[in-house]
Amino acid sequence: MSRPRARSPHIRPQDRHVEKVFTVSVPRARVWEAFTDSHERSQWEAAIYEIDPVPGGKVRWILPGIESHGVVEEVVPLERLRHTEGDGPHQGSEITVTFEDVAGGTRVTITHAGFGDAGWDEWLEGTSLGWTQAIADLVCYLTTGVPARRFTSEMLSPGMTMTDTAAGIVVEQVQPEGLAADASLERGDLLLAVGGVPIFSISDLWVVLRRSDAGHEQTVEFVRGRRRLTGTGTAGSW
Repeated sequence: MSRPRARSPHIRPQDRHVEKVFTVSVPRARVWEAFTDSHERSQWEAAIYEIDPVPGGKVRWILPGIESHGVVEEVVPLERLRHTEGDGPHQGSEITVTFEDVAGGTRVTITHAGFGDAGWDEWLEGTSLGWTQAIADLVCYLTTGVPARRFTSEMLSPGMTMTDTAAGIVVEQVQPEGLAADASLERGDLLLAVGGVPIFSISDLWVVLRRSDAGHEQTVEFVRGRRRLTGTGTAGSW
């Protein structure tokens, strides 16, 4: 019987959070290094990632168009690392990572908490997707030694908040400028395609926005009510 997974005592089960659990076939000390060494963490999670792994130590990471700062709150060597982020897209959130020896390697649990009840659905879904992709780059790096740099590649902004549904992406809020505003999208619209590429999920849209050039006009197909409509828009930076 496997042991219960460790969870940060600062996170209540009912809190809205993202949790990712995975096993990687390398020793725990190597995985710990990948999270606590600035150079190592920059190989998979951000273009630049700086962390001082002591209580009160500073955290800073940069992705194209995004920069965030935080503070290390707790360090239990080889077992648990916890930090908060005080600005950027995840303002006020808390990331806890635990490390456990298991057969075949190391089990890692990442818990990202601090999502409010209202207006956070896209951040919750986007953060979950982001961690899935960052973890894929982490496992690739740990097992092959090659920085994949898929997650850290530049992605343009869709200019809207959105949520995944059984029918596809539904628009929640359109920003004043950007791809969604240019294409005349409105709250409740169902996205079908961008740049001629069928879109079924936020994950699909991320792929398209990573392949797009800033300033390049794209066709946007969507459903409003019972009508299929088409607009054009230009994605920009975050």
